[in-house]
Amino acid sequence: MTTAYVLLAIFAAIVTVDKVIDIFKKWRAPSTDTATKLAHDKVRLDDHDAAIKDLQQSTQVICAGILALLDHELHNGDTDQIQKSRDELMHYLSGRITT
Repeated sequence: MTTAYVLLAIFAAIVTVDKVIDIFKKWRAPSTDTATKLAHDKVRLDDHDAAIKDLQQSTQVICAGILALLDHELHNGDTDQIQKSRDELMHYLSGRITT
């Protein structure tokens, strides 16, 4: 009978150690998941930053074109300024339009 109690105690100790190891594995898993998620989020934020910079640049080009049109109307036909604005706008758009 004593042998059975000793065997049960050993098995209980093995099960307890196994459960403790499982708990430690679960505690460590979120840190690796968090690191992966943060890396993915950093890539997304970098993409958003690039898109924002692109929007700022396109807004500047559009505003320059509008300003040239307004100046053209005010000065009755300054075609050089309109041509320069058109060239800048076409240069900007040629890098953005894909067919």
